[in-house]
Amino acid sequence: MSFPSKRLLWLDLFRGLAVLGMVWTHSANTFLDARLQHTAWYHELTYYHGLIAPAFFWIAGFVRAHVTSAAPKPALPALKRLLMVLLIGYLMYVPWLDLFHAQGWRAACTVNVLHCLAISGMLMLLAERFGRWRQVVVAMMLVFFVGLQKSAESWHTGVLLIDQYFNRNQGSLFALFPWVGFGLAGFLTRWLWDGKVGRQAAVVFILGALLAFAQPYSPWPGGQPEFFLERLGWVMMAAVLVACVADRLSAATGWLRLAGRESLLLYVVHLLLIHAVPLPRLPLQFLIGMTQPLWVVFWIFVGLFVVSLGLGWYNERRKIRR
Repeated sequence: MSFPSKRLLWLDLFRGLAVLGMVWTHSANTFLDARLQHTAWYHELTYYHGLIAPAFFWIAGFVRAHVTSAAPKPALPALKRLLMVLLIGYLMYVPWLDLFHAQGWRAACTVNVLHCLAISGMLMLLAERFGRWRQVVVAMMLVFFVGLQKSAESWHTGVLLIDQYFNRNQGSLFALFPWVGFGLAGFLTRWLWDGKVGRQAAVVFILGALLAFAQPYSPWPGGQPEFFLERLGWVMMAAVLVACVADRLSAATGWLRLAGRESLLLYVVHLLLIHAVPLPRLPLQFLIGMTQPLWVVFWIFVGLFVVSLGLGWYNERRKIRR
């Protein structure tokens, strides 16, 4: 296994594509005419919308394994970043005016993708403490979080802050089961593939195709984890394809790689523009609603992405100056 000699630039492009898909998905789900959202073509499209979040998790796991494959790194700086991501996740859902009501507290405890990404990263930091056995520990975690997805749907401690992480029955948008599994799978994929185009990449692509198109039997509790395996397969194939074409498209995809580097900022900004910023008295979510034809939704998506990307560009320039 070769050690990384430099940053894998295709990962920025892959993350940027995921950001682009994320902004489009949120735009379509929020503004597309409700009647169109019940059509067959949109139902098919939502399957591909469902690949966006798994891609983010997988990338996070692959990146962490890549940067620590040559030598271990201190856990504290990464832990601080993950705790900040977790805090941002909570702050985005706090209804400040209704916080002390029952429904307000429930909303404040809502688990979204940032919570699960942060916990996924913390689990990888824990696995790294096991040195050369870290892949074994990650694989065991993967089996746990994917294999017990069905069982976790009935778990209940009575503590809302904890129960929100088990399943979506409490109102959460994401749950640890099986979502952190995508991050753990990305971590393990780096063990199989150094991120370069070659024989290892072909193996990962073939493995991804088997997961995406085959229906393997699984003895894990809860039956076949088809949701996880299919989406993981598509993400693995997409990662290899992006790695193969990234160098050829480098001159034309700088804006996407910028979006990838500033993905957290773009995530927060575009959601604030949709759900929080009053324009002029109501946020776009309520000012427009699910009333627009597809072409109008497309231009709303473009506007949201351009504004968010502009702030991402400014933030990157600011960091360079500092």
